Amino acid sequence: MAEYRHLANAHPQWVDFPNNLPPNTRRVPMTRDHLLIAPQSGLDIGEFTIPARDGHSIHIRSYKQQGRTDLPLLVYLHGGGFVTGGLETDDDSCRALASQVPLLVLNVEYRLAPENKFPIGFEDSFDVVRWVASHGSKQLPVDLQRGFLLGGTSAGANFTAGIAHLAVREGLSPPLTGLLFLAGSFCHPDARPAKYRDRILSVDEINDAPGLTRKSIDYFAAKYGAPPTDKRLSPLLFESHSDLAKKAVFYVCGWDPRRDEALLFEQLLKEESTRTKLYVYPGLPHGFWTTCPDLDVSKSWQEDLVQGVQFLLE
Repeated sequence: MAEYRHLANAHPQWVDFPNNLPPNTRRVPMTRDHLLIAPQSGLDIGEFTIPARDGHSIHIRSYKQQGRTDLPLLVYLHGGGFVTGGLETDDDSCRALASQVPLLVLNVEYRLAPENKFPIGFEDSFDVVRWVASHGSKQLPVDLQRGFLLGGTSAGANFTAGIAHLAVREGLSPPLTGLLFLAGSFCHPDARPAKYRDRILSVDEINDAPGLTRKSIDYFAAKYGAPPTDKRLSPLLFESHSDLAKKAVFYVCGWDPRRDEALLFEQLLKEESTRTKLYVYPGLPHGFWTTCPDLDVSKSWQEDLVQGVQFLLE
C-alpha cells in the first residue's frame, strides 16, 4: 500500500530511540513475569485456571467493576511475538478497560515458544474461548448475549484472527460478537498471496523502527515454528472472512512493518459487511503504548482503546 508510506515518517519523540524521549520517560521491557495482583479500588481482580485440551492449567486473570454481574465479556490475548509477554504485559490496559467499561476482562496466560512451539499457544487461546462459550456463562458473572469479544495485541491479535475464522467453521455458540486487533499481524511475509503483494509493502520497507523489524519478525517466527502457509499463523489465507463478528476495531501503528496487512485486513472485513472502526497512529512504532505507557500519545491511545471497546458493545 504505497499510499500509506508517509505514515512511517517517525514521530519526533521516537527518532533515534530512545534518545529523543522526554527526560525520565519510563520504558517497560517485555517479560514473562507473573506477579502478585496489586489491588485497585473499585475493581475485583482475581485469578483462576481452566484446563487446556492436553490437561495443562491455563492461568487467567479477571477484572471487573465491584458488584457488577451479567456483564459482556472480553477474552484478551497479550503480545510478545509468541515467545514472551504475560499477564503483566497489558495488565494496565485490562484494568483501564474494566474500570471504564462495564465488562469482564479475561487476561490469558497462554504457553510460549520455543518451549511450547506452534500450535500450543494458539490452541491454549482457542481452548479459553471454547470454555467461555460452553461453561463460562454458568461460572462467570457474564451475559454473553450482551457481548462476547475477543482481542489482543500483536501475536494476540494474530491468534484472534485465526480463532475467529475457526470459530465460524465449527459453529461456536454463542458466536463472537466483536473483535479487537491491536498492532496485529495477519500473514507470514513469505506467504503473502500474489494478489495482495502490492498491498503489503511495509514488512519489506520498514527496517528502522524501534521494537519490530523484518529481522525480529523472522526471529520470532523461527522460535514459534509455524509453517508460513498454515492459516492459524496466516489467517489472511482463509478463503472467506465473512461472519467473523458483527464488529471489529483495528489499532494500526504507522511506523510498523505489520502496518499494511492490518490496513488490508480491515478493508477485507469491511467488504464482508463487518462494521469496523480504524485508529491509525502516524509515525509511531509497533505497540508504542506498551513500551512507553506514560507518553501523551500512549495516554491518548488508551482513550481510543476504551472508545473502541465501547463501539464493539453498542
